[in-house]
Formats: sequence, structure tokens, C-alpha cells
Amino acid sequence: MKRLVLLLTVITLSCLSQTIQAQDVYSPWTASLSTNAINNPTRSLPGDLGRYKTWNWDPAGFKIGLARHLKGRLSFESTISLSGIKQNYVNIDEKFSLIALDGLFKYNLANSFVLTPYLVLGGGYTWLDTVGAGTLNAGVGINVWLTYNFGLTGQSIYKHAFEDYGLQHYQHSVGIIFKFGGSDNDNDGIVNKEDECPNIFGLADFNGCPDTDKDGIHDREDNCPDTPGTLNGCPDSDKDGVPDLYDNCPNLVGEKSNRGCPIPDTDKDGIIDTLDKCPQIKGSKNNNGCPEEKPEQTKAVISKKPVLIYFELSKAEIDAKSQKILDNVAKFIKQSDIKSYEISGHTDNTSSKQTNLKLSLERANVVRAYLVAKGVAETKLKTAGFGEEFPIDKTNTKAGKQKNRRVEIIPMH
Repeated sequence: MKRLVLLLTVITLSCLSQTIQAQDVYSPWTASLSTNAINNPTRSLPGDLGRYKTWNWDPAGFKIGLARHLKGRLSFESTISLSGIKQNYVNIDEKFSLIALDGLFKYNLANSFVLTPYLVLGGGYTWLDTVGAGTLNAGVGINVWLTYNFGLTGQSIYKHAFEDYGLQHYQHSVGIIFKFGGSDNDNDGIVNKEDECPNIFGLADFNGCPDTDKDGIHDREDNCPDTPGTLNGCPDSDKDGVPDLYDNCPNLVGEKSNRGCPIPDTDKDGIIDTLDKCPQIKGSKNNNGCPEEKPEQTKAVISKKPVLIYFELSKAEIDAKSQKILDNVAKFIKQSDIKSYEISGHTDNTSSKQTNLKLSLERANVVRAYLVAKGVAETKLKTAGFGEEFPIDKTNTKAGKQKNRRVEIIPMH
């Protein structure tokens, strides 16, 4: 008997290496190997009441079950059991063998991959020593899945004998269970019909797809499948939303628009260049990075020296900061006794002299037109363009060139 149990155990464990899966339409088979105990065995024959011990457990006893999925939550299981029971009196040491063949319909109460409780109903035939009788069987059971395809099983069944000489009893069993029957090309324990990556060994948590770098993002959605990371599967050392692979400054928090690097603040006024209307001149946040000028300051300046209006490279457009200055200049000119003003345009030396001369005059005319639109008489304003001829900063640096791109409003008399 012990050799038979050992052989069955070896066969069972070897089957665990095969393609196995949860018992359903795709993986329809389960097999189990259990030890079992007999509880409250009785017969209705005269003199048999209380003859057998209440609990009988035989270390050499076993129960083998093979189940096939039928439909939905319903399956059918065939079992063979071998055990023995002892007497309470008359040859107390004598033990009778108990052999049973049963067929059970099983109905799962849940389809969880962790716990699967179920009900059973069926019948069978049980032999006590050499006397056999048919039985009606009913009971409950539960499967506890330790892995995706292997677990523990427990079952308690009451067997009612149809004949008086038949043995009525409870049978309790505990053992191991495994599931099989589906095709699994990559041998990852997930059948092809449920495997989203059927030809690549994968994980149950990702429906059969792999996670090579073990970062919790399976390879199909991982932009860096060989390197663990949290940003679409890629590392982001500085947590700025730009993966290290594309981050030119991987250890500095930066901007996506600047390849992960911080956007510079050339004039160090606390406003990055992309938001700074005057990136070369230190200003205030309230004035979009440009210096603020009060009307009183404009009056004082224009009466003593030229008012300067600055322009971007190769442009003749008045920005918001310059518009505010010109608004104040217009108010001053209309109230002033000064009869004429020269508006002179200037450029840096970036382009050719001819181009710069034309651009400087355009800048002067733009300023003149703005002042006229604000109510200043045309007769008070004269324009001239000097190109790059009169720079106020000869360092040839970016900051110097910014200062040279200007229009000067000069009071004449």
C-alpha cells in the first residue's frame, strides 16, 4: 500500500511541470491526491450499532480524484478511495478495508483564482471488506490556490447507503490539486487563449506577458523594457517628467520643452527667458520681466536726455513694455513747451549696413506713428535712421547688442 501511495505522489508531482491552468472551458481538467478519514460509520443491521470506531484515519489510505469541466461553473469528478475502519468490540484489533468508487457533480460557488468553494452531489459504490452497497453522496468542498495552477483541496461528504448492510458514513479528505488541459506554447502556465503574449514566457499578473526589468510595467507598454523605471517604464532621475534617455540634464529638474534642462534666465531677474519680455534687461514680474517706469520718471528723463525704446533682433515691433513708456511720452509731449523731437533709429551690427540702415528707419517710423496715434502732432516729430553707425555699447556681447537695438526720442528745442 505504501508503495502505491508513493508511486501516485511521484506521478502527481511530475504532472505539475506540464501545461496547467484554472479549470474552465480553456483548461478543463483537475486532478487531486488526498488522504481521507471516515467519521461515524454505521450499519442498520441488528447488533451493528456502535460497532465501529467513530473516527478512522489510515496513514496508508488515499483518495484520487479526476474532474472534467462541463459548462459554466459545473464539473464532474470521479474518485477512488482506499481506507480502513476498526471495531469498538469483538476482535478490537481487526481492521476492515474500505474501498469506494464515486461520481460527483461539482458546482463552484465562486470562480476566484485564490479560493473556490463548491457543492457536490452524486453517488457511488462502497465496499466494507467484501460487502458492497450503493450510496447517495452530498457535501461541500473548497480549493485554495497557492499558485496560479497548484493548490490545496478539502472535502467533506456524507454517504447514505441504500441497503441496510451498507455503510453510512462521513468521508473527510485533505490533499493537493492541480489543473491542466490547455495549450501553452511558452510554458508559462497560462493557456494560449488567455495569454496575451502566447509565444513569450510571461507572468500571470500581466496576462502572460513578460516584465523583463521587473518594474511593474510589462514589456509591451514599457518604453525601456531592460531598465527599471516609473515613467512609462523608463527611469527619471530628477523627476521632471522627462525620461533619462531623452533628458539632456538628467540630474537637474528641467522643462520638457528644453529637453529636460532648466530654461535659462539671462538677466537673473527670476523670470525665465521664454516668459521674459526683456530677457537681456533685468526687470520685474509685474512687468513681464521688463523694468518698470513711472510717469514722473519719464518726464524727468525726457527733459534731460533721450528716452530709449528697445527692439528684438531684426524686428521693428513695439512690445508691451515699450508701449507703456510711449504712452507716458505722448502725454508729456502734448503738455510740454518743447516744439520738436528727433526720433532716431539704431541697430546692432548683426546684418549688413544697408539692411541695418533700412531697419533703423523703420523702427523710428514705427515709434513716430505710435505717438501720432496717441495724439501727438506730426509736425513735432522728425525721424532718422542711422543703422549700426552709433552703438552705445561696443562690447559686441549679447547684452551689448540688445542695448544697441534702440530708438531714441530726443527733445530738440
